[in-house]
Amino acid sequence: RSSILGKVTLFLLLAVAAAYIAGAATGWVMIERSQREDWRRQASTNAQIASSVIRSIYTFVSVDLTENAQIEAINSDSMIGDDQSVLDTGFVAIDVLALAAVQTKEKIWLAAYQPDSGQMQTLTDNDGGAQGVAIRLEQPGSPDFSHFTTGFAKIGAERHYVAIIPIKTTEGTLLGAIAASAGRADRLLEMQASFYRNSLLYGAISMILTGAVVVLTMKRLFHPIPRLIDALKRIARDDTGHVTPFQSRRDEIGRLAAAIETLREGVVEREHLRRAQEAARELEHLALHDPLTGLPNRAFLQNTLNTMLAHIVESGRVVNVMLLDLDRFKPVNDTYGHAIGDQLLIAMAQRITPLLGPEDILARLGGDEFALIQAVSINARKEARHLGNRIIEAISQPFPIAGHSISIGISIGVATTPFHGTTSKDVMGHADIALYTSKGAGRGCLRMYEPGMTMEGSGRSALELELLQALAENQFELFYQPIVRTATEEVSGYEALIRWRHPKKGLMSPDSFIPAAEDTNIILDLDRWVLQQACRTMAGRPDDRSVAVNVSALSLQRPDL
Repeated sequence: RSSILGKVTLFLLLAVAAAYIAGAATGWVMIERSQREDWRRQASTNAQIASSVIRSIYTFVSVDLTENAQIEAINSDSMIGDDQSVLDTGFVAIDVLALAAVQTKEKIWLAAYQPDSGQMQTLTDNDGGAQGVAIRLEQPGSPDFSHFTTGFAKIGAERHYVAIIPIKTTEGTLLGAIAASAGRADRLLEMQASFYRNSLLYGAISMILTGAVVVLTMKRLFHPIPRLIDALKRIARDDTGHVTPFQSRRDEIGRLAAAIETLREGVVEREHLRRAQEAARELEHLALHDPLTGLPNRAFLQNTLNTMLAHIVESGRVVNVMLLDLDRFKPVNDTYGHAIGDQLLIAMAQRITPLLGPEDILARLGGDEFALIQAVSINARKEARHLGNRIIEAISQPFPIAGHSISIGISIGVATTPFHGTTSKDVMGHADIALYTSKGAGRGCLRMYEPGMTMEGSGRSALELELLQALAENQFELFYQPIVRTATEEVSGYEALIRWRHPKKGLMSPDSFIPAAEDTNIILDLDRWVLQQACRTMAGRPDDRSVAVNVSALSLQRPDL
């Protein structure tokens, strides 16, 4: 009912029904008028026949005629059908009425007027019955029997459509009347009711047939609409692989289908353009971002820094350039594998990003090296130290990765532009010198570039570099010294002692390298390596003897020991 098909169909059916009802009502009115006119004409004709028969028998009467030569009244000095008229003519009234009824085929009454009651009472009819019965005309107001009248009348127990011709004296005194029937009312009205029933039946049949034709025609006409709606829904779902049907039609449906097809082609074209733009953006993103961490890469940082430096003198803006390098990242890669190392880099980037300001940019230069451009509001040195210390504190917290608790550190070198250079080469170079100075100062700290600071003065010891290389190349070894129970002289366990098999200096004892390892925090990586190696070795022995491992005080301070 809510569809256009249903609404148009309902409208057409209502329009047809309204037209039929209007036509039927008009026809019924016309037919009813025509039938009543036929009844009136038939009753008048029967009355004229009856009056003619009466005139032919009762020669002493005269008649009043209309312009159309129709009898409208019978004039007589005495009431016809009385004893005198029987003596004069030799006919009784019933015979005269019977002669007239032979021609009219309907009943005829002779009635006398009762001045006292104002009623017309029958004297006889053509069958010799209906004597003394009042004739009651069904018309509004008092019935007027003094003029020619037609209409329904109640005569005794019967109801007829009659024409009444008055019988008057020459002076105009009403004596009686001749009433001629056009037929019994029930028969006449039954014919009328039958006509109405037939017209309603034919009308219902016509409405059913018309409704069926309308519905079928409308369904055929609107058949494309649901498919066109489905086509629009497919376009809304980005399903643009189907060509819109019904474009060949030359009506509004065809134009609608053509419009939907144009829309589909536009969506397809825009989809291709969108995919091309997405591919271009993706390529641009890949070209300017690190695929592992999602951070901007060296090229993005270089372009951004060059753009900022090109206008930094004119704008008076101050920017800090920070270089960040992870401490003890290589041992993590060597110990846990590159997959854990990659997750560590991602987690490290996720920790630093929330600490940045809205205009700060963090980029990955490669490996465990990162760079950060910090927009300075007021004090470059103070703001650099504030952000750098927050980063150092965040990175110093252990990273829970794949069931491991991994501890690393971070060293930061800072250069400020335009004070430490107005080109990206100068600023990055000075920040690199500051970073090496930071690492030489014991790592896990921040250093600002100072004029005169050089790479050679960074303080990085040769022993530290050798320790890092030894740890990476597995130059350390464990020796197991037995622990003997004095009571039984049985070996109850072992103590693991580390030695460094130096490629040039040979086997080195701990006192020659442990102090340097503790000064640079490499001792944390050594402790982890000793623990893992001792456990791995003892797990492969058949006995259940214990092993004792020496650890640094720095490791005892770590919550993940």
